[in-house]
Amino acid sequence: MVYCSRRAFMLISALASGEVLAHDRTGLTATGMAADVVNPPPDLQSLIDQERERILEILKKDDIPGAAVCLHYRGKPLWIEGFGVTDRQSGRNVGTGTIFSIQSTSKNVATTAIMLAVQHGLLDLDKPINTYLPDFAVRSRFEQTPERKMTLRLLLSHRAGFTHEAPIGNNFDPTFPDFETHVKSISQTWLRYPVGERFAYSNLGIDLAGYILQTVSNKPFADCVKSLVFDPLGMSDSTASTDEYVDRADRAVGQEKGYTEVPLKIPLIPSGGVYTSARDMAAYLTFHLNKGKFAGKTILEEGLWREMHGFSLGGDYSLGVWREELRYGDTPIRMLHHPGGGFGFGSVFRLFPQAELGWVALFNRTADAGYGLGAELQNAILTRQYGEQKPRLPMQDLSAIDLPGAEMEKFIGNWRGRFLSRDIKLKDGELGMQVGPAFWPLKFSSPKDVFMSKDVFMPLPRPQGEALTAEYFPESNARTAYFLSPTGGTNLDYNDGPDDTPGPDRKEWDAYLGNYAIHLWGKLVEDVKVYRKNGYLYFGELRLIVEEQPGLFFTCTGEAVDFRTAPVSVRNIRLVRT
Repeated sequence: MVYCSRRAFMLISALASGEVLAHDRTGLTATGMAADVVNPPPDLQSLIDQERERILEILKKDDIPGAAVCLHYRGKPLWIEGFGVTDRQSGRNVGTGTIFSIQSTSKNVATTAIMLAVQHGLLDLDKPINTYLPDFAVRSRFEQTPERKMTLRLLLSHRAGFTHEAPIGNNFDPTFPDFETHVKSISQTWLRYPVGERFAYSNLGIDLAGYILQTVSNKPFADCVKSLVFDPLGMSDSTASTDEYVDRADRAVGQEKGYTEVPLKIPLIPSGGVYTSARDMAAYLTFHLNKGKFAGKTILEEGLWREMHGFSLGGDYSLGVWREELRYGDTPIRMLHHPGGGFGFGSVFRLFPQAELGWVALFNRTADAGYGLGAELQNAILTRQYGEQKPRLPMQDLSAIDLPGAEMEKFIGNWRGRFLSRDIKLKDGELGMQVGPAFWPLKFSSPKDVFMSKDVFMPLPRPQGEALTAEYFPESNARTAYFLSPTGGTNLDYNDGPDDTPGPDRKEWDAYLGNYAIHLWGKLVEDVKVYRKNGYLYFGELRLIVEEQPGLFFTCTGEAVDFRTAPVSVRNIRLVRT
C-alpha cells in the first residue's frame, strides 16, 4: 500500500516548516533505509554506521527477524531505517513504513491523547472517575468505595492501586473479547494497595483511562487517538484499531520463543494496542522534543506537556512516562522514556530534551537484547556533547550510620518485587542482599532510609558506584513491611523470614493443597505448588499472608490468590489444577 495525496501534503508541509523529515515509501532503498534529506555530519555518520553494524549483529545473534529505528537529533530525524524481515515466512523486507506493535509504549501515546482531551475541555485530571463512569466500582480490602478517590491523574501515574491483569482479556489468555468486556471485568479485581498510596505498574489503570476518553468522546478509543494524536502529527501509518492493523499488508509479525504463532488481536488497547512505524515515530519524537509543538503549530500546550512530564507525585513515573536521571561530564541529563514488550514485540522510546536527542527502536521478537538497540549510539552522542558518563548519585557521596544488631535483624528474610526476589542476610556483621554468589551491602543514612548499589536491581551497563535509595515502611495491620524507592518504581515487600510468628494453619486449607499449572496462550509455562509452611499457605515461594475471606488470600505484594473461583486464579490469571 502506498500513501498518496494526504501523506504527500503532510510531507511538504513538514519539510517547509523545518520541523520534521518524513519519508514516503517511494524513498526506500533496497536495505529499507529512508532517503534522508539531511545528511548527518561525518563524525555522527560514523557513529550511525557503527550502530548499524551492531543492530545487524544483535538481530542475528538473538534471532530477531526485523527491526526499525529512528534517530532524532537537534531538531531533525537524521536516520530512519528498517532491518531484516516482517516475518520469515513471507520474507518481506522491513521498511521505514512497516508497522510494529509498540506494546506498553502505547501508554505514552494514550496519555498524550488524554492530555489533549484535557486541553479541549473534555476531561479533568483531578475529578473522581465516577464523574465519567458513575457505575464503575472495584474491590478493596483497605477502604470502602475506593473508586470515588480515583482520578485520571492517579490512573495515568499507576497510583490507583490496581493489579496488572484483568480477568477477561489479559497477557495470558489467548481469547479476544471486545475492549468494553475487558474493561468491565476490571470491577472484579482486587486493589493491591490503598488508592494513592504507592506506585504499582498496571495495564488496568491506563485501559480504564482510555475507556473514559472513549465514553466521553462517544467514539472508539482508536478513533480518539487518531483524531487527537495521529492526524495532527501526520502519523498516517499508525493505528490502535485491531481491525485496521490486522488487515495491514506492511505489518511486522510478532515472534515468541517456543510458539509458532502469537496472538494478534489484543483487548489491551490503550495500555498496549498501538501499531506504528519508524517514520511515524520520527514525527512523535519531534512533537515531544519540541514540548508539544509540531510543524510550527502548538498541538499540546506547553503547560500540559510539562504537567505530563512533571513527576509531581514523586518517584520516577509521571503521567505515561518514566524518567532516569543521568550525568555526563558535569551535566545532569534527564532521560524520558517508556519501553514496551510482549506478544512477540519490543519497543524502545527515549527522549533527552536537554540534549535535543530522541531514539526509537521497534523489533518483532521478545528478546532482552532488543532493548540495547541504540544504547551505544545514544551514549556516544551524549559523551561527545557533555563528556564521559558518571554516576548521578555516587555511593561514596552518601554517609552511612551504624544500626544496632537488633535493628538489622528485622530486615533479614525474603523480599519480593514485581519481578524480583531478594534475600537480605546478615554476613560478618554486615547487612546485605544476596544475589546469586554476589553479596551487596545495604547502607543506612537513617533508621528508615537505605541506599545500595543500583546494580542490585538494574544490572545494565552504567557507571560503577551508582546509588539507589529507598525508604523503609514497617508492618501494618493490612500488609507486611516494605521498601519504597523513588528510583524506577523499585519496591520490595517482606515475604517471609526465619523468625516469623507461626500462622493459623487452618484445617480447611487442605482443599487448596496441590499442584497448579500456569498457561501462556494455551501452553504450559510454569507449575506451582500450594503447600503448608510455618502455619501458612504458600503459593510457590510466596507466603499467603492474609486470608481476607474464606479461600481469598493476599500475598505480600498485595496480589489476590482466589481459591473460591473455578478455576483458581492468582493475579486474575486462571490456573489449572494438576
